[in-house]
Amino acid sequence: MKNFILAILIAIVLTKVLGGVASDWFDLHLVMGDELVSGTLEWIIMAGVGVLLVVIGFVVAMSIAAALGIAAIAVLGGLVFAGLGVFWPVLLIVAIVMLVGKSNNATA
Repeated sequence: MKNFILAILIAIVLTKVLGGVASDWFDLHLVMGDELVSGTLEWIIMAGVGVLLVVIGFVVAMSIAAALGIAAIAVLGGLVFAGLGVFWPVLLIVAIVMLVGKSNNATA
C-alpha cells in the first residue's frame, strides 16, 4: 500500500511538472464549455487524470504479476504430481527397505 501511495504522489508531481510544460510549450489548455479552465482547476483535472492512469497501470501490473505467480505455482504443482506419479514405485520400495532395515537394526 505504501508503494501505491508513493506512485500516486509521483503521478501528481509529474502531472504538475508536465502539465506546466505542456501548457507553455504546446499551448495546451483545458476548455469547459466556452471558457478556459483556470490554472489551479486545470492542474487538479490533470492530476486526477494522472492518478487515474497510475491506478489503471497498477491494477494491470498486479494482474500480470498475479497471473505469472499462479502460472508458476501451477507448473510447480504439475511437476511435483508428475514426479510422484512416475517415481511412486521407487519411493514405495525405498520406504519398505527403510522400514525393514530399521527393524533389523533395532533387534541387533
